[in-house]
Amino acid sequence: MQTPENFWNWFSKHQSRYLTLGEIKPEARDEAVNEMQLELDKFCNQIFFEIGGDEGDHRGALIISAAGDPDFFPQVRELVASAPAMGDWEVIAFKPAQSGPVVINYEDQSFDPQEIIVIPLLHDAYPDSIGIQVCFDDFEEATEEHYMGATFLMLEALIGEEAAINNIEYLEVCKVPEDIDDIEYLMLSDIEDHIIEVKTEGLDENAH
Repeated sequence: MQTPENFWNWFSKHQSRYLTLGEIKPEARDEAVNEMQLELDKFCNQIFFEIGGDEGDHRGALIISAAGDPDFFPQVRELVASAPAMGDWEVIAFKPAQSGPVVINYEDQSFDPQEIIVIPLLHDAYPDSIGIQVCFDDFEEATEEHYMGATFLMLEALIGEEAAINNIEYLEVCKVPEDIDDIEYLMLSDIEDHIIEVKTEGLDENAH
């Protein structure tokens, strides 16, 4: 396994190629992306990257991600902490929350968090823990993995990769209950406010 410094030495030599990644032909872009992932794999083959930044502004955002796997969060932090100062780049640990409305397209299906019901799961012994059931009209047990994948992508976009793992202790996907009108629920788009509310109330209770 190579060190973080090995990766950053390579990236420093090739970084100008990635500043204009969105402006080159798809074949060349795919080649550049694959080459960089191979270099990342030499440090850890379970972390990944995305490149962002404002279009037309040749300053890039290099996002290092563990694809939601907390086992590899330390490697993400180590790599980002080792990044050299680069005037043309901002290096970011974990996918940040998206600004503005979120709609996720996953496996040919569109998901709008403003239309998806969440049932909070509260535990008296752990008042500041977050547990949720995320409900879908057409959920079936056979499609649980599909809906779990879509749910995590929505949470990642709404609150960021790190918070989606660290702030939600229990996550379940299920079919919308027939008696949903008799159950207290919220929409997935409001999950950040729910987390803040539960954590704040839990701190208040622990203080007494």
